[in-house]
Amino acid sequence: MKRVYKANLSLAIALTIASSVVPYAMAGSTLVTTPNGANITANNGGKFKAGEMTNYISTIEADTGSTVSIDKAVANIGYNNKPFISSKGGSTVSLKEGVYDVHNVSTPIAVAQGGTVNIGVDGNKGNFTGKDLSLVGDVIVKSDPNHASEINIGIIGKESLWDGLAFNLADKDAKHPSHINVFLGDYGSWELFYQGGLHEGTLDGGTQPSHVHRLVGSKNRNYANMVTQSEHNKLYVDKLEGHVNFIYDPNDEGGDTEDPSYQPPTKTYNGLTPDSFWGGDIHITSAAPGAAAHVYTTQRGLDMSSEANVNKILDNLAHKMYYHNYVNGERNLQGTVAIASDGSESGRFTVITSGHAKEGDITWQADKDGQGKYVYGENKPVPKPQPKPEVKPTPKPEVKPVPTPTPKPEVKPTPKPEVKPAPKPTPKPEVKPAPVPERNSHIHVIMGDFDTPHMRGARSAIMSNINGWRTLTDNMYRPRVLQQGEPTGIWARVGGGKYSYDAKGIDTDTTYTRIQGGYDAKTGSGWTVGGQVSYLRGNDDYVFNGSGKEKAFAVGAYGVKDLGKDQYIHLESQVGRVSNTFTARNEIGESLSGDVKANAYTIGARYGKTVKFQNGTYIEPQAQLSYTHFGGDSFDAGRMHVNQSGVSSTAGGLGLEIGKTFGAGNIYTRVGVNHAFSGTVNTAYTTGNTTKYTKQDLKGTWTDLAFGGRYGFNANNSIFADLSTGLSGDYKAGWSVNAGFTHKF
Repeated sequence: MKRVYKANLSLAIALTIASSVVPYAMAGSTLVTTPNGANITANNGGKFKAGEMTNYISTIEADTGSTVSIDKAVANIGYNNKPFISSKGGSTVSLKEGVYDVHNVSTPIAVAQGGTVNIGVDGNKGNFTGKDLSLVGDVIVKSDPNHASEINIGIIGKESLWDGLAFNLADKDAKHPSHINVFLGDYGSWELFYQGGLHEGTLDGGTQPSHVHRLVGSKNRNYANMVTQSEHNKLYVDKLEGHVNFIYDPNDEGGDTEDPSYQPPTKTYNGLTPDSFWGGDIHITSAAPGAAAHVYTTQRGLDMSSEANVNKILDNLAHKMYYHNYVNGERNLQGTVAIASDGSESGRFTVITSGHAKEGDITWQADKDGQGKYVYGENKPVPKPQPKPEVKPTPKPEVKPVPTPTPKPEVKPTPKPEVKPAPKPTPKPEVKPAPVPERNSHIHVIMGDFDTPHMRGARSAIMSNINGWRTLTDNMYRPRVLQQGEPTGIWARVGGGKYSYDAKGIDTDTTYTRIQGGYDAKTGSGWTVGGQVSYLRGNDDYVFNGSGKEKAFAVGAYGVKDLGKDQYIHLESQVGRVSNTFTARNEIGESLSGDVKANAYTIGARYGKTVKFQNGTYIEPQAQLSYTHFGGDSFDAGRMHVNQSGVSSTAGGLGLEIGKTFGAGNIYTRVGVNHAFSGTVNTAYTTGNTTKYTKQDLKGTWTDLAFGGRYGFNANNSIFADLSTGLSGDYKAGWSVNAGFTHKF
């Protein structure tokens, strides 16, 4: 599944490479510059070491115990029929990051024959060395009579990828092992797409299978790594570790449409026949304890018009997977088979496992070499809304397949040897616990979450806008520093920070920069009044590797009045606009992009009383109340149309400030408790004929802590600064640092 047009990705990574000349450490090695790029050669124990190379690299050759190590570079593969990387005779070539693309040259990106190649990882232990890696090309290992052959590839960055096949051409009876190990981590993407790198006798790159020794994914299912099967070539995995997502895209829903040469498919597969999933089978020999293979198909073109059709699609998809050591009694690999969600259309999934699933019996078939199968239509004769996991001590006629002394006709007539007779007491974590109306115990298809990943992404963007406005406007900052003794005049404030929001299926993290400025003056009525302009710009991270870029702009007026007896009141109003350009992704990385905008305004008031002590210290209790209206918007995110209603919210806060005044300045610490009393965001999502509605409640409590101070150089010039952090709440400021100045004319 393409995440980004490869040419754009390569350029983005290439632009990060330093423009300055980097010294190379060479001992027994050579670097020869050609029109196509540098040829690096190391022989007889030679060494070549470089940081971020400014030269394009055409070839890297290491032989006879030599080492080549490069932190970051860009390849320009030469037209000399040589592989980009060749490692022989006990040598090692290591590339931490960079752009390495064979482009139109039919040559492998790496060949190890009695040597080692590490790309993006420091060896077969799986320690990643960088997050900016674009690797396009096939890799090959061959046997050597004197040394092991090994290629280790690590893809960890959110926008990093490898497109290519992994050919193990070693003699199976060779003395030394030959392995290819692939480490995907949390977000790595590997697309099985032949790059024309196989030229070995009569072997055909269009049919020769890929074969990796270890395929290592994430520690749990909360991440979006993927292996996309885009060729007929089969994939063999000696050992699967962690959680790995396998993607079939029969109708090219994730096609690289930004590529000028892209051609849409001429045939549509409906998923109801075995050849619909034309990509090669995936054969897993063994699995580490806790390993999981999550198999998805995209929705485009599939005929999901009936329950029977969905069952058949899932069954055909399950047949693409093999777990061979299941035949020998190994029970480490769990799996899921699913039709991925699309916009507001939920996915469909079930569990492929050796035991009982909540909604049906799915198993690896011991009599078919461990092939996966989605068993549907074999229901319990008396369905129950919630099957009990324990076998009853006194058998009931209508329950459980455990035979009783007098067998009843409703016991499963053809028990499979591989189906365990008793359900597992602990449900599998990937089985969705939240029921939906259409589920019952005789329907095996489980609908995915009502709230799909694309819906969560769009709602995250909406909530990021609301929280961005809240961050920009909620603290009445300028009236506060005026109250603390800051002179009137022209002023500016610059700062930045982080905040997060975690509630009801969404989890956002935002890093932002904020700029504010204005002018204020005292009036004859005892008020100090002023006007201000504020601007915030932030970068958001959402669930399923979604992202957003938010902007908020506001203009406002404020006033401060001393009420006497060390009491005061602050008033402030702001009006402006917020926007967010976002990308939402689903379970398999398919993206929908959109732009949500809204107008907003806020009015607020604060009352406080200062209790002063003789040594300059003071205690100041404060109370604040504000009203915010946030406008609605209607926008498209790819295939999904979103309609967000306007929302109004009232919030209050109590604070306590303790400080000390000294000479021309002061320092303080302040703790605040805030509560939103009202506000609900109603949103509708439509994809095709499917429309869903969500409500996001803004009510809640959050707390914060701040430290700060000011210092006046003279009567006309002063500076102020503060550091704050959130302590609790759905909306929580991670940290914020701000500094500013005032100049009085």
